[in-house]
This record gives sequence, structure tokens and C-alpha cells, in this order.
Amino acid sequence: MKYTPYIFLIIVLAYACETVYTETVIDPELPPNPYDDLVFPEPTDNSATIDSTSFAGLHYFIFSKRCNQPACHDGTFEPDFRTIESAYNSLVYHPVKKNTANNDYPYRITPGDPSKSMLYRRITVHDPPNLERMPSSGTPLGAAEIDAIHQWIVDGAKDVYGNSPTLASLQPTCYGVAAFLPNSNDYRLDTARGAFLFNPFPVPVNQDVEFWFLYVDVTPAGDTVLGNNLTYNRIAFSTNPYDFSNAVELNMTIGVKLINGFFSQQAGPLLPYYQNITLKLSDHGFSAGETVYIRTYVQDSDHTTPTEIPKSDSQFAIQSYFSMTLF
Repeated sequence: MKYTPYIFLIIVLAYACETVYTETVIDPELPPNPYDDLVFPEPTDNSATIDSTSFAGLHYFIFSKRCNQPACHDGTFEPDFRTIESAYNSLVYHPVKKNTANNDYPYRITPGDPSKSMLYRRITVHDPPNLERMPSSGTPLGAAEIDAIHQWIVDGAKDVYGNSPTLASLQPTCYGVAAFLPNSNDYRLDTARGAFLFNPFPVPVNQDVEFWFLYVDVTPAGDTVLGNNLTYNRIAFSTNPYDFSNAVELNMTIGVKLINGFFSQQAGPLLPYYQNITLKLSDHGFSAGETVYIRTYVQDSDHTTPTEIPKSDSQFAIQSYFSMTLF
């Protein structure tokens, strides 16, 4: 007889139900717990309280109790008030997602300035439909609670250790390399990458080549800084994308060349490329047939060390974009 899978399953279950199992319980003698007889005294000093104008106090007395509610600021929505760490990191110098029509609030908490702190607005102003007063339960914070948050912001929004926050500045970014043959009517090389934008571009090894780089930096205040404000300005060449320990490293100069587009795409406005260098690669030990990778080093006023672009751990497509095949 041939059973279908369903009939076979029923037969197996029925057979299993007819089987009687007995369970033997083993109760071994456990070794004595040496801590069983310890007696912990009840605390006698209940006078210590958390300073409510410190962040530890704000989290303990306000954020964790009034804001860390189910399906609200319990990790479902930012700010995340589940822990002191998540609360602080999702508030101080954290960009605002729902802002006013004029984008008046750069951060949820702007240290020293409650008038530029969205959290303070959200607990004091009811502006529906998108900026309703918090907490969302509809029960506003009391005056003392609001005053404590206000004072903490005014005092610099320090963390639980009393440290003043610092706004991390972005590293400079390179949005393009452009390469020309200055002795051949500025024939452009970097746009000849084939079908894939990030392929290496062909460069003659025995001719002068002029390289230009487009850098953009952003200050902690959100202002854009162009490449002519950057320092250090070095360039390195290596045949190994992951090892520049023995690379040829040279100084770049600052000029200006208006070049169409970025990332080798000839579209959009003319953009100012500043850092540049002209060299013949054969003069530095390179030969036809090699693939040579480029790294550049610039430094802004917000960092103590230069920024390397690209880095060893950058995506290979970016490393490949900053490379050339010599012929």
C-alpha cells in the first residue's frame, strides 16, 4: 500500500500516542551554597538624590519615566530614552528630522542655547500637526522639570561625567580627479573609463600629465569649505592599492581650474578644482602596463592629522576610481 505524506504522518502520530513513557526524576544532593547565610543590612541613609540638572538626573527623573513609553521613545522612535547613553547620543548635536518650515533648529540639543534646541521647543510649544508638544501623552512636563532641562542646556549639555560635548567635524571629501595632457591641447584623460564609471583611466607613461582634485569640507557649523582652504596637500602613487608604505609621495600646489562636472562625469556646472600637480610618471619609476593607484592627503582646521583619500579600507570601486592604467 502506498501512503500519501499526510496519511503517513497521521499513522506515526497515532502510534506515538499509544506509547507510554515513564519519567524518572533524579534529585541529587547539591553542594551547600556558602552565601546562604549572608545577611545584607538595609540602607540607612536615604538622603542622597540625583542632581536633577545633571543629565543623570534628567534621565532618571524625566526621560526614563515620562518619555520612555511603549511604542514611543523606547527605541521605536528617536530620541531613544531607554538608557542614559542612548538618550544622550540621540539628543546632543543630533540633527533634527522634523524641523520648522525655516529649519530654525540645527540639533535636538544645541549646547548652551535652548532657543536652538528642538527638544526644548517640543516640551514648551504645541504646534500641530507635526510639532505637537511632548510628552505625547498630552500631559505636559511641570515647570520645575522644564526649568531643569533648560538649565542643563544653558550649562552646556554636559554628559553624565560632566564633560562638555564636542561636535565632530566631517573629514574633507574628494569628489573627483581630473587628468589632462597639457602638451596636447588639454586633452582630458579621466573621462575615458569605458562602461564603468569607476574603472581606471588610461594615462601615457612618458608624457606630462596634469592632475586636478575637487575637495569639499564641512565645518562643525555646517558651512561648506572648498579645497583652497585645505592644507598639507600631498599625493602618493603606488601599484598596490593596499600598500602605500613605499609609495612615491609628492607635494601638490594650489591653483584653480574650472572643470565641468565631478567624478569624471562631464555634466553640471563648472566646479573649482584647486589641488594640482603635473608630472611624467616614467620619471618616478613607473612603466607601461602597470595600474597605478592614487592617494591624496589634505587637512582641514578641525583635525590634527591629514585626511587620506581613499584609504586602505575604502570600497574597492573608490580605490579603482582613483587609479590609472599606464600605456
